[in-house]
Amino acid sequence: MTTETKVGVFVIASLSILGAGAYSIHQIQSGSAQIEYKTRLRYAGGVTSGTAVLFGGIKVGQVIAVGPWSEDPTRIEIAFAVKSGTPLNRKSTATVGTVTVMTAPAIMISTGSNDAGLLSPGSVVPSAETVSLVELQGSVGKLAESADALISELQKEVPALSGDARTLLANLNKITGAQNQKRIDETLASLNTLLEKESPKITQLTDQISELTKHADTVIGSVQPVLTHVDHAVVNVDSTVDALRAPLSKDLADLDSTLQAAHTLVAGVQNIVGSNEDDIGETVRNLRSASENVRALTESIKQRPWSLIRTKQPADRKVPQ
Repeated sequence: MTTETKVGVFVIASLSILGAGAYSIHQIQSGSAQIEYKTRLRYAGGVTSGTAVLFGGIKVGQVIAVGPWSEDPTRIEIAFAVKSGTPLNRKSTATVGTVTVMTAPAIMISTGSNDAGLLSPGSVVPSAETVSLVELQGSVGKLAESADALISELQKEVPALSGDARTLLANLNKITGAQNQKRIDETLASLNTLLEKESPKITQLTDQISELTKHADTVIGSVQPVLTHVDHAVVNVDSTVDALRAPLSKDLADLDSTLQAAHTLVAGVQNIVGSNEDDIGETVRNLRSASENVRALTESIKQRPWSLIRTKQPADRKVPQ
């Protein structure tokens, strides 16, 4: 091998080692141990490969790839890598924004919450949509159209409002004219005269009301003892009623027991009379017959008293012819 060949191989090897070292240093400086994540947005806002990724305003990585999402082409999938140890959590959100008006767009990731768990590598960071310039222009255009319509309506209504305002001003001028002002002055003067004339009567009436209020206080004070006595009387009546309630209840209970016994006795008598009704009727008939016999005997003794001592009755005397 010639010297030139050896020198060439040495130079190539040196350049290779130098390039590998420079690449390693670059990887170390840029954070070689990076973790990839993804997010999906409807508006990328000019994000390309290499766009900075900021976590809480600090640059922690860069965008790797940007393109429509395969499952939903209406959304843009952005793949990015951040330094190992960046605390992306489930409450972190990704948006497209800029640090200043003149700087390039960047992926802004919020710090999230301490209570949320960390995202695993390759996870999808939730996104928060931002309003694009086109949407903003559309909103401004709609607002301008609404403003034009409002101005047109105002142009139609302003003449009528102006007429109403002129009519109102004319009415106000008429109300506040010299003639009405004169009437108002006369009314106020009459009112002042009436007040001056009736002022003594009003004062007298006020004094009478004050005296009446004093008498009312006195009457209320005198009525208070009566109310106290009434309260004591009511208390005494309550006490008396409470004292008599128990004896009255006992007497009523005894009376009820007596009535129940009398009712039972009457029912027994009714049963006895009902069961011996035939015997009682026969006895009454026998007594009636005996009474008739006694009456006949009495009549016979009255007419023939000798029959009590004679066994043979004398013949009836003949009536002289």
